[in-house]
Amino acid sequence: MNATAARVLWAPASTIGGTGLLAVAALGALWYAPAAPGRVWAVIWQLVAGIGFASAGCVVTALDRSSRPGRWMVLAAAAMFAVVLLHAAGRPHLADGVWVAAVLVVVPSALLAVIDPKPSPRLMRVLGRTMLAAGTVSAVAVTAGATRTALLAATAAAALLLGEGWILFELTSGDQRRQLLWLILGLTVAVAGGALLAVALNDAGSLTLAVVMAVLSLSLPLTVAVASVDPRVVDVREVIHRSAVLTVTLATVAAGYEGGEATVETITGAPAGRGVRLVLALAVATSFHPLMRWVRTSMDEMLFGGRADPIGALGQLGTHLAAGSTPTQWLETLRAALAVPGVVLRQGDEVIAAAGHLGPRAGVVTALTADTEHVGDLVVALPGELTRLPATTTAALDLVAGPLAQLLRANRLAEQLRTSRGQVVHALEDDRRRMRRDLHDGLGPTLTGIVYNADAAANLLHAEPDQAEKILRQLRCDATDAITEIRRIVYGMRPAALDELGLVNAVRQQIAHLRNADGDALRVDVTTPRPLPALPAAAEVAAYRVIVEAVTNVARHAGVTTAAVDLRVLAGPLLRITVDDGGEPRRPWVSGVGLTTMRERVEHLGGVLQIHIGPSGTTVVADIPFVPGERL
Repeated sequence: MNATAARVLWAPASTIGGTGLLAVAALGALWYAPAAPGRVWAVIWQLVAGIGFASAGCVVTALDRSSRPGRWMVLAAAAMFAVVLLHAAGRPHLADGVWVAAVLVVVPSALLAVIDPKPSPRLMRVLGRTMLAAGTVSAVAVTAGATRTALLAATAAAALLLGEGWILFELTSGDQRRQLLWLILGLTVAVAGGALLAVALNDAGSLTLAVVMAVLSLSLPLTVAVASVDPRVVDVREVIHRSAVLTVTLATVAAGYEGGEATVETITGAPAGRGVRLVLALAVATSFHPLMRWVRTSMDEMLFGGRADPIGALGQLGTHLAAGSTPTQWLETLRAALAVPGVVLRQGDEVIAAAGHLGPRAGVVTALTADTEHVGDLVVALPGELTRLPATTTAALDLVAGPLAQLLRANRLAEQLRTSRGQVVHALEDDRRRMRRDLHDGLGPTLTGIVYNADAAANLLHAEPDQAEKILRQLRCDATDAITEIRRIVYGMRPAALDELGLVNAVRQQIAHLRNADGDALRVDVTTPRPLPALPAAAEVAAYRVIVEAVTNVARHAGVTTAAVDLRVLAGPLLRITVDDGGEPRRPWVSGVGLTTMRERVEHLGGVLQIHIGPSGTTVVADIPFVPGERL
């Protein structure tokens, strides 16, 4: 079939028109040539199922002409309508063969066409081809009247379909897993539900049974269509959950009531009277709600994870922590351990990680705090139709909230540490680049000039001694400039005054000649409650730079003539620097390069820089931690 013919054949108008004509023909044939009395129920079933597959197939192909599941469902509908026509034509064996081919070949092909994992395992391809071959053999055997061969082949085809479904369940995830669950739901309702109702309605007429089973069979084309078009239209797990809970509960209650009556009749030898039936009804009514809760819990275990297990949750969380897992893996563990549909970890409005789905309902929010610091929130979806979390789940949350908060803070601190290390590397690289530029552009030409002048003086020493003397004087000036440049470069690395005078006196020397914006001298009081201990070189340089920059800012912006600098050592140990101008700011405080530089110097050493602005002036407080006795 070429592409043009395929487009015409599978066009919405052609698909709807063709299946509609077949449906009308089947109904007309059934009207003018009724089926044999023993086959009426089968014909009704086949006709209703054909209408269901035709409707679903037309909708799917109308939305997507290239949809393979839609095409297979249209072919299944055509086969089922052909079965009705063959019955009307008096060919029951051929009709049975076509029916078996539709059930064991065409419908499974539609199911398998919904999910196409990439790459497709070879074993699954082999199973699929073998299943189709077994279904074909069963259809041919039914047509030929070989009942035993047909039964064996049909059993093999069903087993192969289950095996292929199991492989798909292990391979798929996300939307493909949802598609598979829709197919499982349709098969369960159509096949298992039909079999249970056949047993329950055994005493009913065959026509009633045929109508009920035909209606149940409509679930399969419906779920195939949903899986093909939009498997997220509703949460299939919730559909399975509610359907299974209701079905299992009603079946258990009915079985309990019927079993009670049978037990009474077996013991007494007479049917149960009205009083016994009333007692059984009251017992069933009393046990209905507890039974439904138990069934719901069991379904939650299968669909959403195990029961809430606080100890297990903590143990698994500790395992993930030791293995260095990601936040998403933490939440996957919690979701399974807490038996909930979804868990989300967030900081403010930012979602850090998520496992499962919260759904449209509002989740339960648990604040995560580490040492009184709010580090995030854990949002847990309510399972099933519950309005609040069970007590066991709440207890598990209370236990895991603390460790999870510590994990989250540790993860954040690790990220900050990585960022800080990156900043340190960039700062070192900037310093190296600056030093290289200073040496190359400043000191290098000066030293080169000294070499050339020395050569020139040597050449003129005997011929023109006066000119040589002049060059030597210039050579001395150049050497002096080179020494000054070297001192400037060294000072940029570490002020020499720190080694010569110490921190306090070096600060006093540097800020002694500062003046404010009005030209008035700035008097700065530098105090220390007691002599400072020996500070590490990095802490000493950072303290010097912070004090000088802060006092310089006071001179430029505060409009005052006095300022105070206080240095003291606190427990930790850490060096606390306080710079206070005691005046009113002339303009709103704007963070600039100076403040950024001070903050970076302090934070590189693990310290904290704070700015306090008030009507009485601006205060800069820097806390710099250090290790006593360390000088590197």
